[in-house]
Amino acid sequence: MLRRASLRQDRGFTTIESMIAAVVFLLGLAGLLGALVQARSATGQARRLMQATDLANDLAEQIQLWDINDPRLIASSALCADDPLDKDGKLLKPGTGDYNAYKACMHGETMLTFGGAKFGGMQAPVFRNEDKDPSKNETRYERFYIVRRVDAQMLQIWVKVLYMDAGEPRVVTTQAMRTRVGGML
Repeated sequence: MLRRASLRQDRGFTTIESMIAAVVFLLGLAGLLGALVQARSATGQARRLMQATDLANDLAEQIQLWDINDPRLIASSALCADDPLDKDGKLLKPGTGDYNAYKACMHGETMLTFGGAKFGGMQAPVFRNEDKDPSKNETRYERFYIVRRVDAQMLQIWVKVLYMDAGEPRVVTTQAMRTRVGGML
């Protein structure tokens, strides 16, 4: 009997080819999901940094409205006034003595309404992400400011906003100058 030569091409995929294609597809999908998770995390970090920057700018703008002799603008102690940028990173080490001492030398939330003064800036430094469970998406910020009196006419002011991001402390700092208009006492 003569063997017939097969001239037709095989059509479709074999089971092994289908399994290999499925594995390659799943590996690509896993990589894409990992990238999406990282993007969401980076977006959250950027949002918290933006909110902290907004709070710092809001407080700096409010301080610009205060009279240069306002009792809230008393000079900070030397620990803060000599190192307003916290070059040693004391605020990045919560629970240490340096951290507590540095926080104590800054003016905090209670100084914003010291002596019954009005504060027109953002009242509560808390942002909520309105998802299904807002309690899990809440970021609390702490606002502080440091005042260094240059002379009777000029103040240097540093505003700091502290917050936690992914379990790590973060600090945003901005600077403002406050001068007496016209130089008159």
